[in-house]
Amino acid sequence: MNNQMNVLMTGYEIAPFYKRGGLGDVLGSLPIALQELGIDVRLVMPDYRSIKKEYPQKKIASFVIVFDKREEEVVIYQGTLPKTTVTVYFLSNRKLISVINLKKKRIEEFIFFDLAVTGFINWLEAQGEYIPDLVHCNDWHTALVPLLLQRRMRSTIKTLLTIHNLGYQGKGSFSALDQAGIEDDELKLLSRSNPVTELNALGEGILHADVISTVSPQYAKEISRVRKRTKIYHYFRMREKEHGSQALEGILNGIDENIWSPYSGRVIAHSYHAHTVTKGKAENKSVLLKKLHLPDRPTFSFIGRMAGQKGIGTILKAMEKLSQKEINVIFLGSGDKKIEKSVLAVAKAYTSCVRAEVVFSEEFAYELYAGSDFLLIPSLYEPCGLIQMVAMKYGTIPLASKTGGLMDTIEDGKTGFLSEPGSVHGLISAVERALSVFAKPDAFESMRKRCMEQDFSWTKSASAYKRLYEKLITSDS
Repeated sequence: MNNQMNVLMTGYEIAPFYKRGGLGDVLGSLPIALQELGIDVRLVMPDYRSIKKEYPQKKIASFVIVFDKREEEVVIYQGTLPKTTVTVYFLSNRKLISVINLKKKRIEEFIFFDLAVTGFINWLEAQGEYIPDLVHCNDWHTALVPLLLQRRMRSTIKTLLTIHNLGYQGKGSFSALDQAGIEDDELKLLSRSNPVTELNALGEGILHADVISTVSPQYAKEISRVRKRTKIYHYFRMREKEHGSQALEGILNGIDENIWSPYSGRVIAHSYHAHTVTKGKAENKSVLLKKLHLPDRPTFSFIGRMAGQKGIGTILKAMEKLSQKEINVIFLGSGDKKIEKSVLAVAKAYTSCVRAEVVFSEEFAYELYAGSDFLLIPSLYEPCGLIQMVAMKYGTIPLASKTGGLMDTIEDGKTGFLSEPGSVHGLISAVERALSVFAKPDAFESMRKRCMEQDFSWTKSASAYKRLYEKLITSDS
C-alpha cells in the first residue's frame, strides 16, 4: 500500500459552508486532523445555494449522470476548508442540489447526490490525479453510496459508513429507487415483495458498506442492543449473517479546540484560561446576567436543538421545583414548534428566573458557554455530543444523561453530574449536587479547572480513524 492514503469523505453538511448540527462540525474538523497524520483527505458535499459567497470556489469540470431516465449535468466546483489546504469539492445541479428542505426531507434529492458522488468518483479516476483508496460516508444522506459504487459502478473502492445518529434513517418510497435506476436484485433486504415496505437508506448502507462505525464507544454498545421490533434491527442482523459478529467500531468525536476556546477562539466579553477561570467566568457571567436582566445566582443553560431527543421536556417538568432553588435557567435553540411554544410558556410563567431565545444563534451560544455556571444536557439518547466537550473547555460544568458519548466524556462527580435519561427526579438531584459544589468555592474552582484540562482535541480520534482506514484498505474482504 502507498504510504499516503487517499480518503474521500462525504456528507450533507460541512462547517462552515453549511451546518445544521454536530455532523457539520465533525466534517469541518476531522479532515484537518487526518491531514496532519499524512492522509490526503478530500471532501465532497452538495453545492447549496445558501453557501456564502465569502467561501471562494472555482468551477473545474462537469459530468453527466442518468437520473429518472434523464441525463443530468453535475458541475464540480473546488475550494478549501478556510485557513487550511484541505480540498473541498461541491457538486452542483440547480434543479436537484440547490436548497435543502428539512421539512419535506426529500430522499430523492439525497439519492441524486449519492449518485452524483459515484459519478464524481468515476470522473476522479478518469483524471488519474486523485484516486480514492476509501470513501468515508456519513449518516443516511450518503449511505447509498456503497450500494451504488458496488452495484452501479462495480467498484472495488472500500467504503466506511459512520452512523452519527441511528434515529435518522432516510426513509422513503420505492419511486426514489426507480429514479436512481436501482433494481430489486441490487438490494439485500429491501424489495417490493419483502415485508419491509419502505426504502431505508441507512439500512442499505449498513448492509453494503465494508465497515460501519459510530461516534462513541458507549453508543456502539447501545446500537448493538437495538430492539428486535424495530425495522433497523433486521439490517444489523442480516449484516451479522454476511460478515459474522463484526464489532461496531465506536470512535469518539473531538472538537476544534482552537475555535472552542475561552482564550483563543471566538470573541467573548472577557477571555480566560484554566488558571484564571474564577475571575474570567465571573466577568462573563456579569455581562450575561445584565444583558438578560437576571439576578446574580447559579446559572444553568440549555443550548441545542428543540427536539424530543434532547430531553427538554425533562427540564420543563422539573421547572416548578427548580424555580424554588434560587437559580437562573436559560434556554437557547430552535426546532420543533410545539417544544418552542412550551419553552416560551415556561419562560413566561417564571419571569424572575427563566429566559428563552428560540433561535439558532452561535454568537449567543458563546456568551452562554462563557457566562453560565452549568450546562443542562438531559438527552434521552446522545450518540456522542459535542456540547458537553465545548462546555467543559469553557469551565461550564455539564449536568447530563447517562447515555452515549455523554458517559464516555463526563466523569460523574469530577467533571460533571450524570443522571438517568428522562428522569425528572434524577435531574433535580443532579442540580442539587451541582449547587452543593457551587457553595464550596475551592471545590467549584477545582471542578472547573478539571473540566478545562480535559483533552477533547481531534488528535486521538483521528489516529483511531487512521488505524481503521489502514485495516480496511489492506483487508481482502
